[in-house]
Amino acid sequence: MTLREYLKAVPPGLAITAGIAFVILNGLGIWQLERLKWKEGLIADMARTEAAAPLPAETLLAQAKPDWRSAALAACKIDLGHAIYMHSEVDGVPGYRVLTACPLEEKAMLVDVGFAREKLPPAALVITPVGRLRAFEKSGPFTLVNRVAENDWYWRSATEMGPRLNASLRDDYFLVLDLKASHADIAGLSQGPLTAPLPNRHMEYALTWFGLGWALLGVFGSVIYQRARKNKTV
Repeated sequence: MTLREYLKAVPPGLAITAGIAFVILNGLGIWQLERLKWKEGLIADMARTEAAAPLPAETLLAQAKPDWRSAALAACKIDLGHAIYMHSEVDGVPGYRVLTACPLEEKAMLVDVGFAREKLPPAALVITPVGRLRAFEKSGPFTLVNRVAENDWYWRSATEMGPRLNASLRDDYFLVLDLKASHADIAGLSQGPLTAPLPNRHMEYALTWFGLGWALLGVFGSVIYQRARKNKTV
């Protein structure tokens, strides 16, 4: 069969649709390759900061993006009996994130002390907090509402938690305490995640999009071949 016969078998609408879909699918593959490069840079930057010595929180907060940087606060007195216990779970085990506040310049900083399976007994202690800065999360459409009056918490809200902790809290970043670096040995408390989990499957996603694009082209070619053969036999 000649090229002319193949071209006659191509429905214009189908060709346009297939062409647009092919471009979109390959565009998504290219976008995933760009995301791969961005994620690799982010992982490398996080690995670099993991080995860096902690800096004063004030110094880091003056930077553009202090997320997950290792920070240190001045000595702070905390009372576990008056901490906020926010519902959480680790590896399917229910428990609480233990939250308190430590002074920092004009406003205090929320400090995530760690994870406890049950509420800890009252204990006042002085620690020198060292940990990682983390941006406050936003509540989503499926996030449970904090019941402030009942002292029942489901997400970190500086506005709601500040009065409970008798502090005016910063609402941009909080500190995830590094128990070992802070020399804080608290019975019943386990370490919180100090770094963000950063899965990197962008190459897999890119190959999937490229594969779909070329598979579509193959199906389109097969359809045109069958139509051309049919037209020739008519």
